[in-house]
Order: sequence, then structure tokens, then C-alpha cells
Amino acid sequence: MYEGQLAAWLVTLAVEAIVAAILARQFGLVSWKAAAAAFFGSLVTHPVVWWTYFKIIYAIGYWPTFAVVEGFAVGVEAVFYRAAGARWDAAFAISFVVNAASVLVGFALQSAGWI
Repeated sequence: MYEGQLAAWLVTLAVEAIVAAILARQFGLVSWKAAAAAFFGSLVTHPVVWWTYFKIIYAIGYWPTFAVVEGFAVGVEAVFYRAAGARWDAAFAISFVVNAASVLVGFALQSAGWI
């Protein structure tokens, strides 16, 4: 595990589950199912995202790396929202929004020196 990874993972799990639960009704999902989809999706994607980030950032740069790893997370996690009952378009929308929220909270916490 890389330095800071556990803290970032815990923040990701919490933020994404909370945001997914809040968004659930807008997309016709049960809140706990959306939260569970967020939680289990992030359990799967976060280690891959973290590892890949450090493996490719120096080869392709920050923003292309960001796009690759977040695109991967959104795509894979959308499958979990689909399994929770969302249509494909809704699954991708939820996944995009919860990942964006997680990234923004992560940036804020990192800027504040908390992670």
C-alpha cells in the first residue's frame, strides 16, 4: 500500500456512499442499494486506480493519468449501480457524480494537509 492510500480509500468509501445514497431517489434507486454499490465498487476500483496512477503518471503526465484512472473508476463502478437497479445511463451518471465528489473532497483534504 502506498503512503496515504488507506486514508484516501476511507474518504472515498464514505464520500461516495453518502453521495450515492443522496442521489439514489433522483434515479429511481433505493438509497441503501446505491450506497452499497458505491462502497463495493470503490473497494474494487480504488486499489487499481491508486496503483495505476503511480505507474503511469511519469510517462503520460498528470491530466492524462487523471483521465485514465477516473474513467476506469467511473466505468467499472457504473456496473455496480446497474446491478443495484439503475438504467445504464443513470448508472454512468451516478458513477460520474460520486467520483467527482470524491475527487473534490480529496483535493480539499489534501490542500488542507489532512491526507
